[in-house]
Amino acid sequence: MSAFDIPPPAFSSTQIDEILRDHFGLSGEHKMLESERDQNIAVQTAKAKFVLKIAHGEEDLEFLELQSQAMAHLANAGYQFAPTQIENRDGKNIFTVEQDGKTHAVRLISFIDGPLLSASKPTIQTLENLGAAIGELSAALQGFSHSAANRPDFEWNLDNVGALQSMCDDIVDDANRKRVNDLFERYHSVVAPKLKNLRNAVLYQDANDNNIIVDPNDTFQIKGVFDFGDMCFGRQVNELAVCLAYALLGQEDIYTASHALVRGYTKAFPLTENELEVLFDLARMRLVSSVCMSSRQAKKYPDNEYLTISQAPAFELLERLDSGDVGFMTALFRDAAGMEAIRGGNAVAAYLKAQRSHLAPMFMPDFKYQRRFVIPADGSDPTVPDISAENFDSWFNAKRKRTGARYGVGRYGEDRSVYQSAAFTSPASPERRTVHMGLDVFVDADEPLYAPIAGTVYTVHNNAFHLDYGPTLILRHETDEGIPFYSLYGHLSPSIFDLHKVGDEIEPGQLIGHIGDWDVNGGWSPHLHFQIMTDMFGHTENFYGVGHKSLWHIWQQICIDPDLMLGQASETYNIDNAGPEKLMERRNKLLGPSLSVSYKNKLKIVRGEGAHLYDHTGRAHLDCVNNITHIGHCHPHLVEAISRQAAILNTNTRYLHELVLDYAERITSKLPDPLSVAFFVNSGTEANELALRIARQATGQKNTVVLDWAYHGNSQGAVDISPYKFKRKGGFPQPDFVEIADFPDPYRGAHKGYSENSGKAYAQSVAECVSTIKGKTGNGAATFIAESISGVGGQIAYPKGYLKAAYEAIHAEGGICVADEVQCGFGRVGDHFWGFELQDVVPDIVVMGKPIGNGHPLAAVVTTRELAENFANGMEYFNSFGGNPVSMAVGMAVMDVIENENLQSHAKELGAYILDRWQSLKNKYEFVGDVRGHGLFLGIELVKDRQTLEPATDLAGQIVNEMRERAILLSTDGPFENVLKFKPPMVFSRANADFLCDTLDKVMADFA
Repeated sequence: MSAFDIPPPAFSSTQIDEILRDHFGLSGEHKMLESERDQNIAVQTAKAKFVLKIAHGEEDLEFLELQSQAMAHLANAGYQFAPTQIENRDGKNIFTVEQDGKTHAVRLISFIDGPLLSASKPTIQTLENLGAAIGELSAALQGFSHSAANRPDFEWNLDNVGALQSMCDDIVDDANRKRVNDLFERYHSVVAPKLKNLRNAVLYQDANDNNIIVDPNDTFQIKGVFDFGDMCFGRQVNELAVCLAYALLGQEDIYTASHALVRGYTKAFPLTENELEVLFDLARMRLVSSVCMSSRQAKKYPDNEYLTISQAPAFELLERLDSGDVGFMTALFRDAAGMEAIRGGNAVAAYLKAQRSHLAPMFMPDFKYQRRFVIPADGSDPTVPDISAENFDSWFNAKRKRTGARYGVGRYGEDRSVYQSAAFTSPASPERRTVHMGLDVFVDADEPLYAPIAGTVYTVHNNAFHLDYGPTLILRHETDEGIPFYSLYGHLSPSIFDLHKVGDEIEPGQLIGHIGDWDVNGGWSPHLHFQIMTDMFGHTENFYGVGHKSLWHIWQQICIDPDLMLGQASETYNIDNAGPEKLMERRNKLLGPSLSVSYKNKLKIVRGEGAHLYDHTGRAHLDCVNNITHIGHCHPHLVEAISRQAAILNTNTRYLHELVLDYAERITSKLPDPLSVAFFVNSGTEANELALRIARQATGQKNTVVLDWAYHGNSQGAVDISPYKFKRKGGFPQPDFVEIADFPDPYRGAHKGYSENSGKAYAQSVAECVSTIKGKTGNGAATFIAESISGVGGQIAYPKGYLKAAYEAIHAEGGICVADEVQCGFGRVGDHFWGFELQDVVPDIVVMGKPIGNGHPLAAVVTTRELAENFANGMEYFNSFGGNPVSMAVGMAVMDVIENENLQSHAKELGAYILDRWQSLKNKYEFVGDVRGHGLFLGIELVKDRQTLEPATDLAGQIVNEMRERAILLSTDGPFENVLKFKPPMVFSRANADFLCDTLDKVMADFA
C-alpha cells in the first residue's frame, strides 16, 4: 500500500494539547510539520522543543518499536546526530491513543533545530561531513537487530530493487525508459551476482537532504539525522548507496562530490573492496527505484503534477551518471576509501620496477643512448607549436637538426593546453580532461617499434577519428602473481593489421608496429603515444588518453607512469635551463683553470647508476673509464650502508670502535703474509705519501726508484715521484732523490713481449738505479714504488718476472718495495684479487685507493708488523678522518658486493671476451697496434704504422670524442695519449661489452 493511499492522522490542536499535558506534563505552542504518513507536530515548551509523532492507523507497532529501539541503541553507542526519545509518565517510549475508532501510536522525540540540508546546495565539505555522519551511523548500528527489520516486500529496500523492473513500462519518456531498462539488465547480469556474500545489517536507508539538518551557524556541519521510517535489514553497502544517490542530485561535479561523500563515510565506517565495487551501480539503482515508483504513482494519480516534477532531477542525474565510467567511479570510490584506486595496481607498478633492468628497447638503436629533448605542450614555452598544428613538423625537425637529437619527448602527467574540444568534457563534470596519461615519443614516420616485455594482443583497432589514436595496438600482460595490466601504442601505421591479430603472443624485443604518418595516425605529427593501464574498465578498442587535473591522484593509479616500461632516466622528462655551456661559463669564473674537462662537447652529468652516467637530458652514457666506482655508480647496498652509519656515528680513531677493526681484519685477510697491519686515510695520494714515510723511516733514506711515466698522486710529495707529472708541460727537473727506471713496455719498449727474459731485462734498469743511489750515498737502500699494472703508462701489464726481479734488486740492498694498487686492486685484474699477484711477488707495503670506497674518500696502507712498529718512532701518526666509522662501513659494503656478486670472476670472464673481440678489431683495422691487459683493466694502442709504431694520437682523440657522441665514455692514456683505456665499473655487463665493441667497430670503420 502506498503512502498516497494512507492519509496521515488529523488530530486537532485541542487533542494535541491533551496528549502533551496528560502523557508528558508539557504545554506549549505547536506547529504542524510536513509528512507523508504520520502527523508530526513541532512543540515549543518553555524549556525545550520536541516533535510529537502520531502514527497513522495502519502503522505496524512492531515497526515503531524497531525505530524506538534503534534510537535507544544509537544513544547508548554515543551517536550524536540522532534525536532522543522522551518517555511518557508511564515510562513508555510508545503508547496509543484512539481517534474515530482507530488506534494511533504516539511518540515524543527531541527536536533538532536548524535548516534542512535541502535548503541550500551542499558544499564539498558539507558532503564529506554528511558522509562521516552516516558512516558513524553505520558504525553505531553494528550489533543492533530487531525482527521488524526483516521487511522482505519493502520496495525501498535496495535488495529488492530487481523486482521493480515491471514499473519501467510506466516511464513516459522513451530515452529514460530505455536507460532504466538497461540499468535493470546490468543489475541482473552483473551486479546481483556480486551481492551474495556481502555484509548485512540493519540500515537507516533514508539519508536524503530532507532528513538531514545542518548547523544554522555553520552549514558545513551536520547537526542531525531523523526519520527512521525506512529502516530495514539489508546489505551494508546500501546505506552509502542511498546517501550517495540523494547527495549527487543537483551537484555540478559528480566526481568531486562523490569522492567527498565516500571519503567521509569510509573514514568513519570502512567498506570492503567488494562493497565498493558495487557502490556506483547500487546508487544508480536507488535512483531507478525512485523514478520507477514515482512513474507508477504518476500513472495512478495523473492529476498530481508533483510526481512528475520531483522525478525530473533523478532522470537528469541518471543521464549524467550514464556518461561516466563504472570502472572509473569504482576507482574513485576506492581512492576515497583510502585504498589503491585499482585492485592490484601497486603490485603492477612494483612488478615493472623489478623488471626495469630486463626491458627490451622500444626503439633501435636503444632509446636510452640517444639524444632527446622535451617538447612542452603545457603552454609554458610560447615558441613551441601546438603538437597537432601544421607547422609542428618543421619546428621539430629544425630543433632536431640544431641539437643533434633523434627523439622528442612528450611528458606523462603534463597539463596540456591542446585538449580543448568537446571530446574531453563530460556531463558528469564541468572540468575538461587535460592531463596527459601517456608518454609521447616523436620520431620519423615508419620508425620500427618493439615490445618491451612479453604480452598478448588484446586489441588491434583503427580509432580513425580526428585527433584520436588512429591505428592502435593494446597488449595484455600479467605480473608473476597473475595480475593483468595493459600497454597501449597509439598513432601507429596500418602495418599493425598485417602483423597482429587478437590473441597473438608477443615476445620481448619483437617488432610490433611502425610509427604512423599524419594521414593515417589520427592527424598528428608522427609519434608514439605510449600508455600503461592497470585496468581496462571493460573497454576493448580504446582507452582514455587524458585525465582530469583535480583527479590526477586517481588517474595516475589507473594509468601508471609509462616510463616503467620505456625505462628512461627521470631527467629525460625535465627541462634543464642550465646546460653544459652555462656551466662552463660559471666554471671558468669559479674554479681553477688547471682543472681539465673531458671531451670536445662537454657533458653535464647529473646521476649515475651501475655502469651508466646520465646527463641533464636523461641520456645514458656507458661508463668505460670510471674504475673509481668499482661496484658501479650508486650501488644500493653501498648507499644504504653510508646512510645507516651516518645516522649513528662518525668520528675519529681516537675512540674505540669495532668497525675499523672489522674492516682491517677483512682487508688484511685478502693479503699474503706478512702484510697484516693497516692504516686508513682519505685518498690514494695520501696513502702513497704515508707509504713513502713508512719506507723512508725504515731505510733512513729518501731515495726513491720509480718507473718512467709513473703517476702516484697529486700532492707535492706524490708529484715528486711521478714522472708523468714533472716531465710534462708545467713540470720541473727530476728531484735529486728520485731515480727513474725504464718503463717495462712489452709493445713499445726496448724489450718486446711478455717473456721472463724481457721481464728480467727491464728489471736490470731498477738494479742500475740502486747502483746509482749507492754511488751517491754509499747506501743502496731505497724505496721502489710501482703500480702493479701501469695505468697512465698506457694500460701496461709487465712482462713475466719483472716485479720479482725488480723487488730482488731492491731487497738486496735493504730497500722497501711498495705496490701501488690504487687502480688495479680489488679483483679488477680477474685472475687475482691484487695486481701484484700477477707477478708472483709480495710487496712490503700495499697502497689502496679509488675502488676501495667506490668514490667515497677512503684509502689504505697495509704493511708488515715490523715496518709498522719501526714507523712508531715517537712521532704520533693521526688522521682526523682516516678510519672513521662511515668510511669503514663503506669499505665493508664494497667488499660485500665484490664477494656476493662474484665481481672478480666476472672481470676475468668478461675481460677475456672483450679482448677476443678487440683482437678482431686489430685484425680488421691497421691502426690498431696492440690490445692488452687483464680482466677489466684493458687498453687499445693506436698507431699510424705498425712497423714504426708512430703513435696515432689525433686519431685516438677523435675516436674518444666520436664514442662520446654515441654515448660511450672512453679516454686516452700513455706517453703519447694514443691508448684507449678501459677500466669500467666492475658491474659492466656482457650486453654493455657488446654495445661498446659494436659501436667501436662502427666508429673505427668511419676512420679506416
